[in-house]
Amino acid sequence: MKKIILSLLIFYFAKALTLDEAIDTALKNNKELSSYRQQIETAKLQLQADKSLYFPTLYTNVSEKIYAKTPITGIPNFPVSFKQSNKEYLSFNVGFNQPIYTGGFTESKIEVSKYNLKASEYLYKEKENQLKADVIKAYIDVFITSSLVEVYKKELQAVESIYKQAEGFFQAGLITKVDVLQSKVRLAEVKRNLQEAQGNYKIALSRLSQLLGEEIKDENFQPVNIEVKDLPDLDTLVETAYKNRKILDFYKESINQAEKIADIEKSAFFPKVFVQGDYIYTNQSPYLYPKGNFLLTVGASIEFQGKIPYYKVLQAKSNAQKIRYDLQDTKEKIKLEIKTAYENYITAKENYKVALESLDYAKEYFEMVKQQYENQLATNTDLLNAESSLTRAMESKEINYYNLIKSYIDIKKAIGEDLR
Repeated sequence: MKKIILSLLIFYFAKALTLDEAIDTALKNNKELSSYRQQIETAKLQLQADKSLYFPTLYTNVSEKIYAKTPITGIPNFPVSFKQSNKEYLSFNVGFNQPIYTGGFTESKIEVSKYNLKASEYLYKEKENQLKADVIKAYIDVFITSSLVEVYKKELQAVESIYKQAEGFFQAGLITKVDVLQSKVRLAEVKRNLQEAQGNYKIALSRLSQLLGEEIKDENFQPVNIEVKDLPDLDTLVETAYKNRKILDFYKESINQAEKIADIEKSAFFPKVFVQGDYIYTNQSPYLYPKGNFLLTVGASIEFQGKIPYYKVLQAKSNAQKIRYDLQDTKEKIKLEIKTAYENYITAKENYKVALESLDYAKEYFEMVKQQYENQLATNTDLLNAESSLTRAMESKEINYYNLIKSYIDIKKAIGEDLR
């Protein structure tokens, strides 16, 4: 018999959804996170494309040209003329252009792409950890609402028992009709509370389903196994967050990117040195030999329109300063987030301690009043009040336990610690 029970328990938990499975499902299905992953791939491709700027540009072109009339060149005062060009002729060339010096444009362009890739990766990590925190808390909410459903089911059983006992006492003439009606009213209240708790449970399932990207029905869930450890002081938590939070690294890389964009714009003021090689073929002139020839060109060029590069540099520097302000603002928000989460954690920890003590008192009080009621030493109202106090204590214990875990998760997320 023990083997059968053990096998059933193993089967039960084998089918249960674990927290790790829920997180993995969310990471796989979440569309926003998929978008950030694609952004990283785009940044990688852009970096590879920019690295190709070091390679020469290859080009070729071919054309067939046809004059309406054959061009003739005549010599003034002499009855002599000759064909300047064939009426139809072919032109063809193939060559390469190799940049030697670009004023820092190529190097800066590649650096911009590197910073963009790093920024994209940091932003993805930040969003990934945020999603993990949301899934964990949604998973916990399922347990909170599920636990409350069980609390109200137990309360319903207790109140039904009190109601039946009250009817028996009334039939025996030991209590009045008012006592029976009190039990009946209390029974209706518990049924209403149970229905509301079941509704909240369904809402929690829907929230978890939305985060996971697939429908989660009323199924088994493995208990949350998160150890709540003691935390360092608030200043240490803030320092840890400043080191760990990927959103801060995102802004730092974005600042580097904006500064390099300014260097790209500055490159317009410097000459561009290049080497160009061509093979040129044309049969345009019947007197031109050879028809095909090689040409090597070493040249430099500089080109910009008015003050456009100047203002582009100022624009990039202004954008970098704007991102610095964003970075400082984000730091302040993270500090406030940690302070809020820390206070919530301290409060939740104390509330859970009080809830455990209250539950012990409520259990003892209910058992004492129940025994007194059976011996006609307590009224029906006393018993109902004791039962209500026990239910509230059980409810408070469940809520405060999971709220403590949620507040702990909020701190871990706020300081940038990986939540798994």
